[in-house]
Amino acid sequence: MASSDFIRILNATENNLRSVSLDIPRNKLVVVTGVSGSGKSSLVFDVLYREAEVRYLGSFSSHAMQFLGKRKSPGVEKIEGLSPAVSVGQKSTLNNPRSTAGTVTEVYDYLRLLFARLGKSDLSHPDFTIDRSLFSFNTRKGACPVCKGLGSEDRLDPELLVADETKSIRDRALVITAPNGYIIYSQVTMDVLDQVCHSEGFSVDIPWKDLTPDQKNIILYGSNKIEIPFGKHTLESRMRWSGISAKPREMGYYKGILPIMETILKRERNKNILRFVKTCKCRTCKGARLNEKALSVKISGKNIADLAAFQLDELKEVLDHLDFSGNEKKIAGPILEQIISRINVLERLGVSYLSANRGSESLSGGEMQRLRLANQVTTGLQNVLYLFDEPSIGLHPRDTRKLLEVLEELRDKGNTVIVV
Repeated sequence: MASSDFIRILNATENNLRSVSLDIPRNKLVVVTGVSGSGKSSLVFDVLYREAEVRYLGSFSSHAMQFLGKRKSPGVEKIEGLSPAVSVGQKSTLNNPRSTAGTVTEVYDYLRLLFARLGKSDLSHPDFTIDRSLFSFNTRKGACPVCKGLGSEDRLDPELLVADETKSIRDRALVITAPNGYIIYSQVTMDVLDQVCHSEGFSVDIPWKDLTPDQKNIILYGSNKIEIPFGKHTLESRMRWSGISAKPREMGYYKGILPIMETILKRERNKNILRFVKTCKCRTCKGARLNEKALSVKISGKNIADLAAFQLDELKEVLDHLDFSGNEKKIAGPILEQIISRINVLERLGVSYLSANRGSESLSGGEMQRLRLANQVTTGLQNVLYLFDEPSIGLHPRDTRKLLEVLEELRDKGNTVIVV
């Protein structure tokens, strides 16, 4: 065979490799196997991929390289016949909360196009233009204004404030009680807080578990029954401080503990307060990530968040039954074809149980690798070197054959596929 039919590696010495030289056939599906520590990943990722990366970045201008940073060349004497490379490894899991299974596979991108072209708003007087950016939770135009497109929000959890529900407030039922008995963030002394409680028909000496929900809410969220003096120190104690002229304390209604904590959180990410925060589904968009305008646009009674919540195999069934006619059918046809072709590949790879709105940070390395593989198959690139790191990990044995078929399909498009 001609030298152009091979990727030729000469004297690779990266990590635990010792002067390894070999020819890897191009446009084939090649498996690199061996016991743990034998240098499989070093050869494929630390030598082949890094050399391809260095060569690619070397094509950039010196000005651009200032921002990209310098890449270290691998320990190898020479590599011939190397194509542009794409690494699809297990470590490629995205921790970006703004990425989902739908965005990684472009299924959601085509749903956005479908709704931009054919969606109808059910608002009585829509005053906005329907375009693709409206359905992106990563744009200001489409994102929920409360959670900023994340679908979740950090909220103070009152239950995390309770140290021992069998104790009273005076006896340190709350975690935020200081050694001197002052409840941090309450802004009032214990005796003043007891005055507030008495005005509402209870006291700070009742065990937390025996307080009614309304009584707990008074401690946590405030009361407007009586005006009280603010401050953690009484007038008597302040009078004892040498060199200080005690002034009357500010008067007002008791503000509650949680509103004070929330005010501080808006100003800064206070570590002491973040201990009592839980990440919850956004109360405004209910986890849909989008604003009211975007969610008002529907096709066959469903908005884009409704469709994104389906498992991908279920989504295919829903899309198959959408009823379009005339010009709408002509518009929808090519878009639906793109979505369904992607889902078909994902079914073959055994990940169609995922929903399009599944956050990428919750995906395993194997799941993310197969999502990216599906994306590469549908892009139609040629003359590319694809490098995979155990793509079958976490896959049911019955789906392994289908995975191999997808890898072979990638090869048959004129690419070199190397699998560790």
